[in-house]
Amino acid sequence: MEDVIANSPLALVQFGTASCAPCRAIRQKVNRWLNERSKEPGHLPVDAVYVSLDEHPALAAQADVLSAPTLRFYAQGRLWAEAAGYFSLEEFLDRAERVERLMQESDEIRS
Repeated sequence: MEDVIANSPLALVQFGTASCAPCRAIRQKVNRWLNERSKEPGHLPVDAVYVSLDEHPALAAQADVLSAPTLRFYAQGRLWAEAAGYFSLEEFLDRAERVERLMQESDEIRS
């Protein structure tokens, strides 16, 4: 997880449990979102990681994750969006896309 965050321009980390129905639903929707993005030109790649709180409780504790589901979106290793518990996935993904646009605009300005 830490390597993905540090080495990916954009990274999405989802924490969840096997018994969490919202976690499963969000995971499916996130996978669909990632798949759709990969088909559209102009998007930066997003590396996604799913962390099972059942299988990796120490990792969750180290990351200060206290509830499931939890989503975190990183750009260039920096946390830009986080959502936990009950939240709007659409708003979270919109924020992630805004961060991507800001990165692209910043690169265009530097060029």
